Formats: sequence, C-alpha cells, structure tokens
Amino acid sequence: MRLWGVIYPVALYVVVTNIVMFLLNLVWKQTDENYLIFHIITTVVAFPVVRSFYVRPEKKENVAYHYIRYLFLAGMGAAAAVVLNNLIALTPLLEASGTYQEVSAALYGNTIFWEILATGIFTPVIEELLYRGVVYQRLREWLGIVPAVLLSAVLFGAMHMNVVQFVYAGLIGLLLAYVNETFGLSASIMVHAAGNIIGIVRTETGFLSAGGSRMNFWIETIFGLLFGIICLLFLLWSKHTK
Repeated sequence: MRLWGVIYPVALYVVVTNIVMFLLNLVWKQTDENYLIFHIITTVVAFPVVRSFYVRPEKKENVAYHYIRYLFLAGMGAAAAVVLNNLIALTPLLEASGTYQEVSAALYGNTIFWEILATGIFTPVIEELLYRGVVYQRLREWLGIVPAVLLSAVLFGAMHMNVVQFVYAGLIGLLLAYVNETFGLSASIMVHAAGNIIGIVRTETGFLSAGGSRMNFWIETIFGLLFGIICLLFLLWSKHTK
C-alpha cells in the first residue's frame, strides 16, 4: 500500500494530462508551435488533482520569504543547470537520443515568452508539488530521507522519457529533493524555475554559452560550480543565523 501511495499520484497525473492533451488535439492539432500552450492548459487542469494529494508539513519552511534568500536560491538553480548541461554536452547523449531532439523541438518551438511561462513557471510549480511535495514526502515517511532523495530523483528522471533528460532530471532531482528537505517546497520551486529559465535563455539568446571555446567552456563550468556552492553555503548560513 505504501508503494501504491507513491505511484498512484504520478499515474493519475499522467492519465489526466494525456486525456487533456487528447481532447485538445480533437479541436486543435498539436504542433511544435502550440505545444507549450497545450502544456500550460494541461498543467492548469492537472494542478488541483496534484494539489489534492499534497499535505503541508507541520514544520514551517526554513527559508523565510525574503528576496535576498530567494535570489541565492535562483542563483544556485541557474548554476546547477549550467554545470549539468555543460557536462552532459561532453557526452554523446545529445546526438544519440532522437526522442530528446523531438522534445527539444517542441520545447523551443515557440517564442521565449511562452517558453518561460510554460517551462520556467508552470512546469516547476506542478512538478515540485508532485515529485517533492507528494512523492518525496511519502517516500520519506516510508523509507527515510536518503532513500527518498534517491528514489524520487530516479522517478523524476524516468518520467521525462528520454535518456538525456533522465540523466539531467535525475541529477537535478537530487538537488531539488535536498533543497526541499532543507529549505521547503517554495525553495525547490525557485531552484527548479531558475534552472529551467537559464536553460531557455542560453538556448534562445546564447547568454552564458561558452561559444565553442574549450577554455571558456571549462571556465564557465567551474565558475558555475563554485557560484552554486557559494549560494548553498550562504543559504545554510542564513538558515542557522536567522
């Protein structure tokens, strides 16, 4: 029954989103250009379903609603995304995964406004609510913190349905579960959103892109890693000194 309690919310989310996508396709054929609009609609419909499973922890979130702390959370999320994307780019995964190429065409097939709205705002909210607010918390109650961090990250990666995003989402899922455990759900939403948004900005504008230079690539990667660590250390320090 504990396992079913973990799987059922994810399965219901998948069913609801697929039904909504199917119904939308009956009246408006899905293309790369309108995929993100479809995604926003399905997220809005699925949100109350996912929200019904969420039980707010009794303890108060450790990160106060203070803009400086949220800036550091955003900085850590952006840095993590840059580092992980750079490291994955060193592997042959990007070219080898045809499914990832199709997903990328859909995710980046609209204007940057719709990309940020859908992938940078709506997606982090519902995914964090589901995978950290529901799945991680239920695994934590059942198995403890460390297994919950690992298993929720694996499930989060697997649900992206292609090897590139499995690796990226699985690794970032470890960070998101840790952030959720340490600072709360709103903090993991901020980290997730910042990571997605910096990915969009890099893809669409070339900002913070190494531009093909190997030296610039490693400078950017190492700087991103150090910056992310500094952000995390500040957050831990502020948590214990507030």
